[in-house]
Amino acid sequence: MIKEAVVETIQQLEQMIARGANRIELCDNLSVGGTTPSYGMVEIASEICHINNVELAVMIRPRGGDFIYSLYDIEIMQRDIKALKTFNIDYFVFGCLTKEQTLNEWQMKTLKNLAEPVPSVCHMAFDEIHIRGQIKALHQLIDLGFTRLLTHGGASDTDIFDNLNHLGKLVVNSAGKIEVMPGGGLTKDNLPSLLSAFPFQEVHGTKIV
Repeated sequence: MIKEAVVETIQQLEQMIARGANRIELCDNLSVGGTTPSYGMVEIASEICHINNVELAVMIRPRGGDFIYSLYDIEIMQRDIKALKTFNIDYFVFGCLTKEQTLNEWQMKTLKNLAEPVPSVCHMAFDEIHIRGQIKALHQLIDLGFTRLLTHGGASDTDIFDNLNHLGKLVVNSAGKIEVMPGGGLTKDNLPSLLSAFPFQEVHGTKIV
């Protein structure tokens, strides 16, 4: 099982690796849910991760707030991906929605194509999509070629254990074509309870190790 730890400093990164994290998601500004880390931060994090045989996923998000992005926002995200692709990065993480709170296929496809050959991950912007539209959005991500979906299985203010039925539905509908990774409220202490209820292969959190 892969334990993905979320960090925003090099000190946190080193601590999480020492505690057994298999993958790092590197962000800035976790107080607003994470934004794109600096060029220098990514370069150093990449070096440390790969010396320790730990994967590195990098958040691409130009600002806090919603996930409805203007043309300037998308241009910033594209330029960040172009610059950061020069490093040894294992995944780019991003999510774009329409004003109707559906998946913005054009923006997601644009960023995903630019990120290649680095795999792309959709983050918890997915949870802003109405629950009745999430299976459709899941298949859109599969069709676009996304590697993984990070989801809480419900609104951010819900308990992830109350969302297990929906998480299971997403896994079943993924048909093994995209990894569904739960996150939001998971810790090393409650992780065994989650895994006893459903054998997820990858998990995510700031306190996952």
